[in-house]
Amino acid sequence: MENFVIDLNTKLAAIYCNRGKPPLFFRIHTDVTFSGLKDQLDQINHQLNHRDTRRVDDVEYRCPSTDLDGSVRFSRMKLMNDDVRSCLSSFPKRFL
Repeated sequence: MENFVIDLNTKLAAIYCNRGKPPLFFRIHTDVTFSGLKDQLDQINHQLNHRDTRRVDDVEYRCPSTDLDGSVRFSRMKLMNDDVRSCLSSFPKRFL
């Protein structure tokens, strides 16, 4: 059995590249600025497609919520500046 070390300052995130489906799952650092998050996403994009030299210019958070019938819906919110820390810090409370 393999052991995996997980950095406690990371969260598992579903990342949609160029509005692609299905999402790819990666661990991203949570205590970052907006610029730092974009840099992380640029690194992920470069690892997936080393020929793609585009940089991240738009980051969107999809906040999960449930309806009365139990259906899960996602509200989209464009992230700017310090929104990154507040979204990532509240993610476990909203999702679990």
